[in-house]
Amino acid sequence: MRKVANSLVIAFTLLVSITALAVDGSSGCGPGWYVFKENSLVSSSFRSTTNSFLSPVMTIGMTVGTSNCTKHTLVRTEKESLYYTTHNYFELKSSMAKGHGEYLSALATTIGCPESAQSEFNMLLKSNYKNVVPSEKNDPEKMLFEVYKIIFSSPRLTQQCSLS
Repeated sequence: MRKVANSLVIAFTLLVSITALAVDGSSGCGPGWYVFKENSLVSSSFRSTTNSFLSPVMTIGMTVGTSNCTKHTLVRTEKESLYYTTHNYFELKSSMAKGHGEYLSALATTIGCPESAQSEFNMLLKSNYKNVVPSEKNDPEKMLFEVYKIIFSSPRLTQQCSLS
């Protein structure tokens, strides 16, 4: 009898904890929402279970906003930064080599680095120029990836730049 009671308590706790996550509206998207449309605790729990069951496949779609979900800030910021990097690639290469310039400042802004962090941002990109801009190929995606790596390698920039 005691095992049954403990099992019920654990099951109830899991159910409540899963549905508590739905308060922010994230259970209102993904494939579970198409099956269980009612806005109730039980439906929310079933939506979460359905989304969890399909997790490996659906998580990506839910994150990037293709499953009726709001796009997360990081995805929006990264897309804006990638667009900017792609369209201003050669100007950014020049600004990075110099360690300053309006294109570099604008890139820092699209990434979410405040003006107070831009001098360190510029300095780090100039000193890591060969890693950020490999000479063999023009690749804006690789450039942006390397810029993010440099930001994450600096505790100060990681704290100051709002990447998410």
